[in-house]
Amino acid sequence: MRIQSLRSILLVVAALMTISTVQAQTTQSSDLRNPRTTEFNFLWSQAKPSRSAFRLMPAGAFLNLSHSRFNFSLTPATNSVMGSGSAGRIAKWIGVMGSNTFVLGNSSIYEDKFGKVGIGTTTPTSPLTVAGLIESTSGGFKFPDGTVQTTSATGALFSVANDATLTGNGTSGSPLGVAVPLNLIGNGLGNSIIVVANNAEGGIGAQVLGGPGSIGPGGRGVMARGGTSISGSGGVGVIAIAGDSNSNEGGVGVFASAGESVSGKGGQGVKALGGSSSSGNGGEGVKAIGGSSITIAGGDGVIAIGGVSANSVGGDGIFARGGTGPVGDGLAGNFDGDVDISGMLSKGGGSFKIDHPLDPENRYLYHSFVESPDMKNIYDGNIVTDANGEATVELPSYFEALNRDFRYQLTVIGTFAQAIVAKKIEDNRFVIRTSAPGVEVSWQVTGIRQDGWANRNRIKVEVEKSERERGHYLHPEAFDQPEELGVEWARHPEIMKQRKEARERARQKQR
Repeated sequence: MRIQSLRSILLVVAALMTISTVQAQTTQSSDLRNPRTTEFNFLWSQAKPSRSAFRLMPAGAFLNLSHSRFNFSLTPATNSVMGSGSAGRIAKWIGVMGSNTFVLGNSSIYEDKFGKVGIGTTTPTSPLTVAGLIESTSGGFKFPDGTVQTTSATGALFSVANDATLTGNGTSGSPLGVAVPLNLIGNGLGNSIIVVANNAEGGIGAQVLGGPGSIGPGGRGVMARGGTSISGSGGVGVIAIAGDSNSNEGGVGVFASAGESVSGKGGQGVKALGGSSSSGNGGEGVKAIGGSSITIAGGDGVIAIGGVSANSVGGDGIFARGGTGPVGDGLAGNFDGDVDISGMLSKGGGSFKIDHPLDPENRYLYHSFVESPDMKNIYDGNIVTDANGEATVELPSYFEALNRDFRYQLTVIGTFAQAIVAKKIEDNRFVIRTSAPGVEVSWQVTGIRQDGWANRNRIKVEVEKSERERGHYLHPEAFDQPEELGVEWARHPEIMKQRKEARERARQKQR
């Protein structure tokens, strides 16, 4: 029993020795490599119980341990630790020195005083900032809306390198910028590859600027080409739909403003080329359809206004010339319906054209206009004189208001008789007298217009050609002159040159 009591005491002492060893461990790594004996003193006072009670050891044990001193010699562990670290860095084991020393050092993980963690960087700007590639080998990525993405979509970007090719942070003060050229190629499955929406009041959806040209022409702002098709129609190059308005005029579908020039010709507002065809008709250069209206007039298909000149002739509202072909030239203008011209009409010739009355299925019939150097109106008719050989011809009520400088012609029909104008035009009528009663007379009266517009716009019968047109002909072929001496070559040299080159290319294809 005594031996068991001593064993219990030794167990307690051993536990106290362990605790004391931890408390007394030195912080100097050099001392840890030098084993030394550490002395622990334990002093027990006599602990004899005053009355009988339950004991783990017999009473004699207390007497023998009273005022006893025990000395223990301990040798520290041979595997010591050394190393250093930086504030904010998470420590890690970085190696072993020698055979029994472990070394601590910095890991690539850093945490600042705000709790922001950086991997590969000591300047995190978010709760987690990673300098380098992030890879998920399983599980994917979970987003704030709860969705999980485990793979990249087909055709999507698999990585984005953020170097000098990508700038800005996407804010108004630092918009995103990318290096050029930028190619966006993929399968939109009927949807748009790019969608640009500006929700700001009156904001511009997209602004595209062509590059400058120091010697040659400047670059195009936008070049759009519709997709090709094997059996259907080709795609539309550009579709522009104007914005709606509840109380004002709707927006403009396309607004094109050409560039200015200091010493040359200004740019073209719109240039449209119809597509070519090997077996069908060529495509329209421009196709314009006015908008519909429920209660008011429909919209105009085309409104064309020539440019203003400060020191020379203004520009033409429309310049049109038909295309050429081996069978015949196309028309400069083809109007299906009425034509209203409020200004002066000048022409090389004129006629009506109808289906021939005797062969309407196979032929046309033309009649020329009656020309005059004056703005002349013609009125005519037939009348029979009464028993006194007189007849009064009634003219329209506006006749004298519209006309002046009257001219008369009388022709007797069916008999030999004389006919004269017995009384000139007065109150929109005149009197005819024949030498015999009951004579039929064919009459004709002409007058020169004197309305307000005519008085301000008299036809100038002979006019000198302008400096630009001098030396050129309206119809150079009529004078056996080359086409380059035509007036339109002086007015529109670029267009006429392009037209001739296109005609030559067409001829080359026919050979």
